[in-house]
Amino acid sequence: DFELLHKVLLDYHPGLSRYKNLKELTDDLQKSQEEFTKSLTLKEAFLNLHKATSEIECGHTYPNFWNQDRNIQNELFNGEDKLPFSFVLLENEMIVHKNVSKIRLETGSAITHINGLSIFDIVQNLKNYARIDGNNMEKFFKDFSIKGFSKFEAFDIIFPLLYPPKKKQYSVIVRHLDGTVSSRYIKTVSRQQRKELLEERYANYFNNEKNQWDSSYPNDSVAILKLGTFAVWNMDLDWKKFLEDFFKDKRTKKSKHLVLDLRGNEGGLMEVYWKLLTYLTKKPMKLERFEQLVTYEKVVPEHVQYLESWDKSVFDRTNQVVKKDANFYEFKDVGVNFLEIAPSNFAFDGNIFVLMDAANSSAGFYLAKYLRENNLATLIGGISGGNQMGTNGGQFFMLKLPYTGLEVDIPLIGYFPRVSATDSGLVPDYVIERDFNYYHKKWVMESDPDFSKVLELTASNNKNPK
Repeated sequence: DFELLHKVLLDYHPGLSRYKNLKELTDDLQKSQEEFTKSLTLKEAFLNLHKATSEIECGHTYPNFWNQDRNIQNELFNGEDKLPFSFVLLENEMIVHKNVSKIRLETGSAITHINGLSIFDIVQNLKNYARIDGNNMEKFFKDFSIKGFSKFEAFDIIFPLLYPPKKKQYSVIVRHLDGTVSSRYIKTVSRQQRKELLEERYANYFNNEKNQWDSSYPNDSVAILKLGTFAVWNMDLDWKKFLEDFFKDKRTKKSKHLVLDLRGNEGGLMEVYWKLLTYLTKKPMKLERFEQLVTYEKVVPEHVQYLESWDKSVFDRTNQVVKKDANFYEFKDVGVNFLEIAPSNFAFDGNIFVLMDAANSSAGFYLAKYLRENNLATLIGGISGGNQMGTNGGQFFMLKLPYTGLEVDIPLIGYFPRVSATDSGLVPDYVIERDFNYYHKKWVMESDPDFSKVLELTASNNKNPK
C-alpha cells in the first residue's frame, strides 16, 4: 500500500517540493514506509498513513475522513469516545465553549491536562497529523478545535485513536473562571450524542453554521455582510441575487463602512469571489492569475484501477496540457495571466473592512489577498490559513489502497504565484491574537474583539482607516 502511495505521489502530486526539499521529503517518507513493513492494525495503519501524508505539508493531501468506506468509519471514527464539549485548541490549553457533560465546566474555563498529560504535550503530538499548507500552523489549531456541527472533525478522530479513554472516561484538570483548579473524570460521548445535546441545551448554538450567509446593519453607518462559505452548491439561496440585493439596498448604499465577515470561510467556488469583487471596486481591476500546473499527461495504466475521480478527464490530459519544463505541464486554455474585474453599477463607495481567520485557506484566502493587493480593504483578525507560496487542489484523485482499504486524497493542480512569496498565511493589517483573552471576551463577555477593532477605527471617521 505504501509503495503504491509513494509512486502515485511522485507521478501526480504537483506540490511535493513546494515547501520542502524533495530529498528531505523522500527521507521522511522512507521513515514512514519502514512502519508499513511491520504488522499493523487498521488503526495503526490509518494513523501512520495520516502522519506520512502530513509530511508533504499540503492541506489537501490526507486520508479523507468522508471518503473512507463505511466499515472503516464505524471502526475508527464513530466510537463513543469523544469529549462532551466544544472548544478551541490553543498551544497550552483548550478553552471550553459549550459543555454537555454533568461536571462543572463553564464557558471560558480551560482544560490544561487530560489523563495526566499536559495539553502542550498532546498538541505537539497532534501536530504530526496536521493538514496545513507549508509552515502555516494557524490552520492546525483551527482544524483541531471542535464545534460539534460537522459529521467529522479532526480532533474527534485523531485524539481518541492516540489517547483512547479508559472505561469511557477521561481524567481532566480544569482551570475555572474564578481561578480555582479542579480534577474531574468526564464521560465520553459519540459525535451524534454531543450534537443532539448541544442543540437541546443551547437553542441557537448552530445558527452560525446553518446560516452561512447573512447581512445586518448595527447602526446607520455600518453594513455587515457575513459570507461563511463559498461552497454555494450546498445552499438553497440564489447567491448572485443575494449579493445584488444587498448592494442595491438603500441601507448599504448610505453606509460609510462595509464589514465583510469571512471568518470560518475555507472556500468553495471561485466564481463567487470574482462576482463579489465587482461590488467592492470602483474601477476596473486586473488580478494576476496563479500558474496552474500538473505533473503528468496521462495516468500510468497500472495505476488506473486504484484511482477514482469525479472528473474522468483527469486520467488522460492529451490535448489539454503542454510541456512547460522538466517537472510540469501547463494547461493550454488558461488564457491570459490576468483576470479582469469590471466594477458593478452598485459597487460600494466607502471603507471596507475584512474580518478573517485561519479558516481562510482557499477561495477565502484569495479574496483577502486580492483586496489587500489592490488597497481595497483593511484586514482585521487572525492570520489566514493557506499559504502565499500557493496551494494544491482543483481536481483530485481518490487513491484506494488495496490491502488496508484506506483512501487518500491526491490533489492534481498546483496553484503557484508567478513571483517569489513567503511560506506563511496572510497577516492582517490589525492582528487580533487568538488567545485565552480573545475567547474570554468573545464567549464570556459576549464581545467580538474583531468587530470592536472596526468600531475603534470607524470612530475616527477617517476616509482611509488603514
